[in-house]
Amino acid sequence: MKEHEMRRKDKQVTDPKWMEAVLRRGQVIHLGLAGKDGWPYVIPMCYGYRDGVIFLHGAPVGRKHDILAANPKVCFQVTLDAQVAENELAAKFTMKYRSVMGFGHLRTLTDPEERRKALDVLMDQYGGPHVKPEDVNSRVWVARIDVQTMSGKSSVYPLDGAESP
Repeated sequence: MKEHEMRRKDKQVTDPKWMEAVLRRGQVIHLGLAGKDGWPYVIPMCYGYRDGVIFLHGAPVGRKHDILAANPKVCFQVTLDAQVAENELAAKFTMKYRSVMGFGHLRTLTDPEERRKALDVLMDQYGGPHVKPEDVNSRVWVARIDVQTMSGKSSVYPLDGAESP
C-alpha cells in the first residue's frame, strides 16, 4: 500500500506510542469501507485496540457485511479531545483535536476462544467485565483489523508529549 504524505507536517505525529495511546483512549472508531457500487460507506463503531490489532463487534448481518464480503480492505479513524477553538477572526477559527487514521485488512473471527479474547479487549476498552465462555455465541459478529499503516495528527495541542493522549 502506498502511503500518502500529510500536507500539514506541523500537525503530523509519527510516534507509534502516541498513536497507540490515542487508539487505547478512544471510544468510537469510524470504519471506512469501499462498496462494489463505487460509493464509500463509513460506520461509527465500538472497538478495542491491543498490540496493533483493532477488534470490532456488531450485528451479524447488514450492509457492512455485504461490502466486506467483496472487499475486506478498510480504513479507520479515531478522534480525541475535539473542540472548537474560537477566535474573533473567522480565518482563525479552528478545531483542536488528536486523531489517528489508518488502513488494514478485516477478518471475521469464527473460533470461539479467539472471539472471547477479542470481546475481552473490547470490554477492556470501556472498563467493562470480561466475557464468560458460555456468553460467546453466533448472535454477535466479531472481527479484527490487522493494522497495516497508520498516521497521527494533532491540531493546536502540543506535540512534545506534555499533553500526550
